[in-house]
Amino acid sequence: MKYKVGDVLLVKKCEWKPRPLRRRRPRPHRDADAVGLVLQGRHPRLLNTYGIITAIEKHSDIFEKDSTENDNGYIWYSQVDGREYYFYENEVEGEVIE
Repeated sequence: MKYKVGDVLLVKKCEWKPRPLRRRRPRPHRDADAVGLVLQGRHPRLLNTYGIITAIEKHSDIFEKDSTENDNGYIWYSQVDGREYYFYENEVEGEVIE
């Protein structure tokens, strides 16, 4: 896992990547936006801002088969707008603030 629950993450770069894999169950926190789509489109102001990782999903728990570490899922709570966002491991490059 790239990040841990409780890490304060400064989002430096984000690129949404579609997933052709079949999910075993619905995405957690259905109200959480896909962070890649949000940062590229509606809210680019969230780049270079920070938030807290509140939940992690291991790829083998999310997808039925053929997934990799790049498919680990994270819930990121933005300290800027107070909303939760969902992203996969290879969609976001960030720096953990200590």
